[in-house]
Order: sequence, then C-alpha cells, then structure tokens
Amino acid sequence: MRPFLLVCLTIVLAHTMLGCAMTPPRFPEDWLGSWAGEVTPYSANGANDRFGMRLDITRTDDPSCFDWTITYSGSAGTQVRAYSLVVRDAAAGRFAIDERNGIVLEQQLLGDALYSWFDVAGTRLCVRERLVRTSGDEHIEVEIASARDRDATATGPSGEVSCRPLVSVQRARLERVQQAR
Repeated sequence: MRPFLLVCLTIVLAHTMLGCAMTPPRFPEDWLGSWAGEVTPYSANGANDRFGMRLDITRTDDPSCFDWTITYSGSAGTQVRAYSLVVRDAAAGRFAIDERNGIVLEQQLLGDALYSWFDVAGTRLCVRERLVRTSGDEHIEVEIASARDRDATATGPSGEVSCRPLVSVQRARLERVQQAR
C-alpha cells in the first residue's frame, strides 16, 4: 500500500510543480519578439515547396496596437506584410489584424490559440496560431486551412449541412530568434 501512495503522491507533486512552472502564455505580451521558421504547404498532391516565414511582433506607442509584420521568403521572392494587431477587448479575447489597406480581419483568442476565419476571392481560410511553451522549448505553431466556397455540397435530409473539402493546409513552426525589446 505504501509504494502505491508514494507513487500517487509523486505524480500529484510533479503535476503541481509543472502546472506552476508552465503558466499559459499571455497574449500578446508573451508573443512579442521575432520568430522564424519554414512553412510546409500540403495539398492533395502531398507536400509542396517549403518557404521561409518570419513574424515580428513589437509594441507601438499605443497600448491597444502592436506592429505585426510577416515576411515570406522563397523561390518566388520576398513579401513583407506590415500589419497591425489591434486589441478590441483583451479580457474577452477579441483582437483584429489591420492589414492597413482597408481590410481588417477579426481574431479570437480561444484557450491558448488565436483564430481567424475569413473568405477571400472564393476561398475560405481558417487560421490558427498558438504559442507553445514546454520545458526548454518555445515556438509558435501556425496552421492555415483553405477550402473553396463554390465546392460546398449539402448533406442531410434537408440539406442542413454544407461540406467544403479542404484544398490545402500550410503549417509552420516558428522558433524565437529575438526577444522583445
């Protein structure tokens, strides 16, 4: 009986210590800095050519606005997208990406991940970004899933469910390359 109690106590103690050491990341504060890695695009044909991605998140003079700059680099050249992250209601997890061209994409922090869902040029995109922290590791996971609106099929007795087959998924693991200043 004692060995069983000792094992249970050890598990509870380890779980408690890990829980204290690994507090959930605060958004956007813990995300500030520079992150870089590779994007792997997948389609029905399998994995396609990888390309580089860098994400720079910095403070501005306005506490409700952060610079959110994404740089893509690869065989097609370099694209810099200088956006703003706007805090709508931090307590409710409501944010937005302002593309600074009239397009504003609403963002929702759910649990420990930031989500957005939007349509552009007949394609529906679902974006998930998550800061992952474990002992000795810190990275941002990015996943972008896309489906065409026009390919929707209705199922169910009354056609109440629309299905949109995925066209592609892009996944990236961005490692921290520089802390926020």
